[in-house]
Amino acid sequence: MHNLTLRDAAKMLRSGQNRLTRDLKERGILDHNRLPRQRDIDAGRFVIKLKQHAKNPLMNNGKGQLYYQTLVTPRGLLWLAKELGVKVEQVDQEQAA
Repeated sequence: MHNLTLRDAAKMLRSGQNRLTRDLKERGILDHNRLPRQRDIDAGRFVIKLKQHAKNPLMNNGKGQLYYQTLVTPRGLLWLAKELGVKVEQVDQEQAA
């Protein structure tokens, strides 16, 4: 399995993205920018990916905007399920590929 977006992780935890994000913020796992705590990154539960939004040519003189995306690792998904007291929904074959 590969790293998951918060949306995909929420689906596997039988939740919604907004609800999961709110719960993680309330528990102090994510900050106000939806970035995880350093200790959770160090523990291999989350990774941060630098991305660029370049679809709007008027933004930043055509260079786009840089932003960070939080991804949940397979280890992090199991940890979140335990923290939230839920079972992880099985991944179908399309998501596993």
